[in-house]
Amino acid sequence: MLTKAYQLALKGEKEFIYVTPRLSNRGIEKIRKQLVLLNDLGNVRIVVNDLGILNFLDQYPNVQPHLGRQLSFVPARCPWASEIIDNGGLLARRWVGKVFTSTSLNFTLTVNLYRTLGFQYADVDWIPRIFPCFDALVKMGFCLSLHLQLVPVTISRRCHTARFLGEETPEECSRQCFSRTFLLENDAIKGKLFLHGNVVFSRTKPLKEFKKMREVKVAEIVMSMNPLTMIESTQRIDETIQSLQSVHA
Repeated sequence: MLTKAYQLALKGEKEFIYVTPRLSNRGIEKIRKQLVLLNDLGNVRIVVNDLGILNFLDQYPNVQPHLGRQLSFVPARCPWASEIIDNGGLLARRWVGKVFTSTSLNFTLTVNLYRTLGFQYADVDWIPRIFPCFDALVKMGFCLSLHLQLVPVTISRRCHTARFLGEETPEECSRQCFSRTFLLENDAIKGKLFLHGNVVFSRTKPLKEFKKMREVKVAEIVMSMNPLTMIESTQRIDETIQSLQSVHA
């Protein structure tokens, strides 16, 4: 249920970060048992994508909640955002453009709620259109973790990949997403969308726009390791970092 995403050094200390998915009641009970072990480990950050887990997270003082991307609404994740803005009239472009440059974290009440619940870190997408709103989040006390390659377009509780492959018991599937991803083809889709597990992603090209990072105050860069990004080894991680550093120089 818990997936160790990455290990990094912060202020000279090693910190362990784990990612939790959207959960069912049964899944929450599994997480509860694992949190006991993580709390004993200490200095652990949990990326939370389901508010249900927060009902008992305060019982584990050594676990720091980290706001996952599934708990924020980002209209610009829509793969047709640019087309919608460009094809609208002047007034439509102003209104729609504002919608697609904001997120649910632009609202003070929402941010105050998450800060009250103990969130200090928040996952954000590599969507240059929304970069300007990051400054406000930093000023409100969030440390931002910026995901480079993949933007979630839609997410489901039931795994589309397991359904597509005819898995009879999705809860005990053969984990095909560890090695396979699928390109979604549709005449209405101009860009490419990819199915990986229970998520449909669009893919970004951070190398092309990485210089814009100078305008964004982020605490961490997150790289996904899966068949879609083709980052599946420490060597590929190092190569990706070197590529980004050469562009950022």
